Amino acid sequence: MTAMTGTGILSTVINVVAESLLIPVLILLVIFILLVLVEVGGTLAEYSNRTKISDEELDNIINSIAVSKSSEEIKRIINDSKINKESKNVLMKIINTSNLKENTREAYVRKIIENQEYAYAKTLRKTELLTRVSSGCGLLGTLIPLGPGLASLGTGDIATLSAQLIVAFNTTTVGLSCSLVAHVISKIRKMWYKDDTGLIYTISEAILEANYD
Repeated sequence: MTAMTGTGILSTVINVVAESLLIPVLILLVIFILLVLVEVGGTLAEYSNRTKISDEELDNIINSIAVSKSSEEIKRIINDSKINKESKNVLMKIINTSNLKENTREAYVRKIIENQEYAYAKTLRKTELLTRVSSGCGLLGTLIPLGPGLASLGTGDIATLSAQLIVAFNTTTVGLSCSLVAHVISKIRKMWYKDDTGLIYTISEAILEANYD
């Protein structure tokens, strides 16, 4: 009898806690909708500022750097290219290390590129976290209303059951939609940043090997 009473108390506590989580979950889902819209807008803006560098254009950049006679000439080559702004900024920092000794310069250039890679990873973490958390909140929003809904079914309260099921389905839809959009954004950005990183590495090697004052 005592065990049954204890079980009943624990079940009641768990029910109260579970039902109290519904409002925070709904609030989070609304926030996730806004965050996804912001990320979509940011991705479209980023896409509008990007230009694909063809192999031929990259060859011209590398060959021009190889025959350059000064750092200012290399800066002009980079500025006149179709490389995106962030990559240009990184390459400008690398060009400005020409006054350093060889080993120090290589270490510093490596650090500059690593900092940019960290910035890319930091951007990706936002949508990756959004992917996981929004799907989890969608699942919570599905399961939490089912308890009261099933309880109302036992008493024949079909109206309450219908209302709880609507909440469950809506939260699932919103959570999975946010997760899907954030996942797609992450994949697109990963592809962009991988290309950018490869381009920075290639051009930075050409800059380090160039003979200029």
